[in-house]
Amino acid sequence: MAAPGVPRCGGGSLGLLVWLLAFQPLLSEARAGRNERRLVLGSSSGGGGGSWDLAGGQQRHLRSFVPSTGTCGHRVMRIVGGVPSPERKWPWQVSLQINNVHKCGGSLIAPRWVLTSAHCVRGHEEYTVRLGDTLLQSNSQNAVVIPVQDIICYNYYNYQTMRHDIALVLLALSVNYSAYIQPVCLPGKDFEVKAGTVCWATGWGRTLQFGETGWQDLRGDQVILHYTTCNRMVKKQEKPFPKVVRKGMVCGYHEKTLPSWGCCQGGDAGGPLVCQFNDRWIQMGIVSWGIHCALTEVPAVYTDVRFYKDWVYGTMNQASILDSGGFFIPWVCLMLALSILVTL
Repeated sequence: MAAPGVPRCGGGSLGLLVWLLAFQPLLSEARAGRNERRLVLGSSSGGGGGSWDLAGGQQRHLRSFVPSTGTCGHRVMRIVGGVPSPERKWPWQVSLQINNVHKCGGSLIAPRWVLTSAHCVRGHEEYTVRLGDTLLQSNSQNAVVIPVQDIICYNYYNYQTMRHDIALVLLALSVNYSAYIQPVCLPGKDFEVKAGTVCWATGWGRTLQFGETGWQDLRGDQVILHYTTCNRMVKKQEKPFPKVVRKGMVCGYHEKTLPSWGCCQGGDAGGPLVCQFNDRWIQMGIVSWGIHCALTEVPAVYTDVRFYKDWVYGTMNQASILDSGGFFIPWVCLMLALSILVTL
C-alpha cells in the first residue's frame, strides 16, 4: 500500500467548474444544436455529491466519459489457479506512475477515466497511466502510456481514518479499447454482493523472479465479509487504536496464504476488487488499507464503489460540460477576470 501523504486533491482545472456551473444555461443553450435535451442537476444519494440527469429523468451517459453496459467488464477468458495473470486477463488494470516508476494501481472505467485510491496521489507530481501490460518493465507492444490531465479526490477523504479513499484520474487523451485494454463495469445502486461471495483483487506486486525492480500483475481471490465480522477481526489485530470499518468500505479475506501475493503489498493500492456476474466483471471495491499483509486471519479493506457511484458519475459528467462547452469557456474566464477588475 502506498504511504499516505499530502493528497493531490482539488481537481486542478476542474476547480473552474464552480464558476462554470453558474453559466450552465449558456453552455446548455450553446449545445442545443447538437443535442436538444437539457442537463439539470439531479438529487444525490448514498455517498455521492450529486449526479447529472437529463430533463425527464433519464441518466446521461456521455460518450468518452461513461462506458455503456455493453462495452464494459469483458475479458478474453477466465483465470484458473493461483498463478500470475497473463495478458488480456484483467484488461482494465492500469499502473499509475511518476517518472515511469510504478506507484499505485487503478482501473479503467471509461476512455478517459481511471478509478484509484485517494491516498495514492500526493503533492504536485506529474503522473502518467500505463495500460495494456502485465510486466511493467517489459517493452510490450500492447502497452500504452498516457499523461494525466487532472486528479479529483473525494472532498472528505481522511488519510488517518482512510474514509472516502477514492479518486478519479482524468487522462489527457482518450484510450482506444483493444483485447488488452477494456473498461470494467461499475455496480448499480441496487447491486449487492452477499457475504461469502468470492471476488478477485488485482494489483502490481513485486515478484522474486524480478527482484526489487520487477513488477508483475498478480491477483488473488477474496471472500467478501460482512462489516461486523470484518470489524471484529480488524480490532482484534490492531490495538489500542484500531481503524474502524465504516460505511463506504467493504472487506475481503483470502482463506489460504499466497506466498507471493497480498492485497496490501506495495503497488497494489488503488487496484480493483472485481466480482463476476453473468459473464461480466463488476468493480465492487478499490484496494485501500489492511493490517499485516498476506495473513489469512486479517481482512483487507476496500473502498466500496457502490457508495460513491453517484459521485463518480457526477464528477465525470460535470467534467464533460467543460469539454463540450467549447468556445464558451474562454469567454467565461474572460468575464470572470473582468468582474474581478471591476470590483477592485
